[in-house]
Amino acid sequence: MHDGGFAAAGSRLLRGRILGIDPCGLLRVEIGGAEALAETVVAVSAADMGAEAVVAEVGASPVVLGLIRRAVPEAELDGTRLVLEGRREVVLRCGRASITLAPDGRVTIRGTEILSRASGANRLQGASVQLN
Repeated sequence: MHDGGFAAAGSRLLRGRILGIDPCGLLRVEIGGAEALAETVVAVSAADMGAEAVVAEVGASPVVLGLIRRAVPEAELDGTRLVLEGRREVVLRCGRASITLAPDGRVTIRGTEILSRASGANRLQGASVQLN
């Protein structure tokens, strides 16, 4: 019995890459080396550009069904090590305070007041150190 729903037999699942979002809101995707415009059933933002996606070819129209994510271990608060990794940057934010790690090695610490304490030496090292 056919209920008029999605006909899985008439579609193929493909692997693609998100390239961008066109002015009409369609996704620009690369599938097998060719660029195409696709609709999506999942939320996609600028942070997802370059991500791999599962794309269904429904007739002549590609539809992004989901983004392929790598398995990331959950953070263990009592573990011995915690790794957070971001493709573009990592930001730790709470209210008006933040720490930003950039892929070029820059670390930016922002806050209304910054306090540094050490039971041993508290050193600033760099090619140059500028205060005020």
